[in-house]
Amino acid sequence: MNRLSRRALLAGTLTAGSAALGTALLARRSPVDQAVPLPASSPAESLPSPLPSPTPLPRGGTARLAVASSFDFDTFDALRSGEPSTVELLGRVHARLLQWDDPFAARIGPDLAAAREQPDPLTLLLRLDMRARWHDVPPLAGRPVIPDDVRLHLERALAIARAGTAPLAQRTAPLRDIARVELPGDGIVRLVLARPSPLLESAFAGEFALVQPPELTARFEADPLDPALLVGCGAWRFSSFDGDVIRLAAHTGGHRPPFLDALAISPPVDLLERYRSEGLDEFPALDPRDAAAARALPGIQEAPLLRREPVVSTFAITGPPWSDARLLSAISAALNRRWLIENLFAGRALPSGPLPPVYAAALGEADLAAFPGYANDPDTDARAARRRWEAGGGPALGTVSVDIPAIFDPRYAASAVVVDRLNAVLGPQFRPAILGYPEIARRVQGGFYGHGRAAFWFGWGPPLPSPDPREAVLDTFGHRLDGATLLALLKEDAAGLRAVQRDLFAVGLGGVVHWVQQVTEIFRRPGLAGPLPSPFWDGHRDVWRYRIG
Repeated sequence: MNRLSRRALLAGTLTAGSAALGTALLARRSPVDQAVPLPASSPAESLPSPLPSPTPLPRGGTARLAVASSFDFDTFDALRSGEPSTVELLGRVHARLLQWDDPFAARIGPDLAAAREQPDPLTLLLRLDMRARWHDVPPLAGRPVIPDDVRLHLERALAIARAGTAPLAQRTAPLRDIARVELPGDGIVRLVLARPSPLLESAFAGEFALVQPPELTARFEADPLDPALLVGCGAWRFSSFDGDVIRLAAHTGGHRPPFLDALAISPPVDLLERYRSEGLDEFPALDPRDAAAARALPGIQEAPLLRREPVVSTFAITGPPWSDARLLSAISAALNRRWLIENLFAGRALPSGPLPPVYAAALGEADLAAFPGYANDPDTDARAARRRWEAGGGPALGTVSVDIPAIFDPRYAASAVVVDRLNAVLGPQFRPAILGYPEIARRVQGGFYGHGRAAFWFGWGPPLPSPDPREAVLDTFGHRLDGATLLALLKEDAAGLRAVQRDLFAVGLGGVVHWVQQVTEIFRRPGLAGPLPSPFWDGHRDVWRYRIG
């Protein structure tokens, strides 16, 4: 598919529905982080004993970690959950068939499947790691993980996917490409596919793609939040709930024994006080005041953490007023990304194009500078914005409503900062409204933001679906593409994905305007080492945390 045909297709079918970052992240890694590379893998490679460096690393000790969101467990059934905070627990207790070795490079590596091979487009072979064991607690008693466990897990996942009863967060579409699961012996699970499935391996490394023991799945119906169900084959064994703290012990007899003896996981409450009193070893600085105070603490380590939810707006572009691309480009230029970063987010964000900057395939700042809203000088964008607004008949729209989610405001005062900027640049016709996210979601789904209404919304969008940039493009812009185009986009490499993004600008971004990806910080106590944090589900990377001294 050439660029012209893709552009024409995007223009007809889309509805409202970076390298620079990598350099910045690598530059901010501490020497300790750089000393802990994740193990590389190839499609047919068996993973050896999980030592991340030739030099034996220290073992033992407990790490006390605060995570970025409060716990809100909906069920301990991984295939029925749609709550990301549930993965903070389940993702440590359980394992996946595959996992994201390096989220920044979008590299998939082994987990329960120590090796994988695809001899033809309709066959995927998974060779299980023979060291994998279920936790040594009843009713599993430390028995090996066998191919039949995986078969039963996949058949249950397929049944739920085909019934259409899984939460949207499960992203089950690639599973429906599996025609049958076979066990040819020798620790191999053979998947026979009904059609080529470019995202199937990504699905096996997915957020909720956690393999749970068949002995327990029948008990989820009776009490889905029974702690006795927290038995898996992951690197950590559930010990207890200690108030708001989850206590986990190392599963040393499995395929990925961790370096630490124990973890204590807690929600983001009283972070600085608990760090100072030795109650925390690592925490996210969600409040910029916490970040400033943390930097004054002796010897503390800092690493950047990008938010998983980019800041977006959506517009229904299939009818007036937003079908006029001049109006959308005017709003994009008025809310210049550099201006937003400094005035709304106190410098703690990066400009975002159609792909947020966490992805290596995202357009760099030099590329983005060619489009409205990304000029180095916000005043230049502002002057062009006013011309486009007037040329598109913007003043004749009258009052333009800007819905701001209640959870987003007053935290960032967006109803004042964003709307005042629009009024100053485009004219005094913008009015804010503070609404709950459920109401905004209903409005998005019902096409409220357009179709004759001069309205849009500004706030956090859905979580990024995975480290695979193809999924991010398709998740945001590809829901109305035909099958042939879908497959063509799935074959795009980084250069092709950059071309797709440039084409999206030419057709009004499908009505989905990305503003920024926020950056917060992770702070660590001296002596605690581990991989660079990512905005994705990183519980399995706790295996590589260790203490020095």
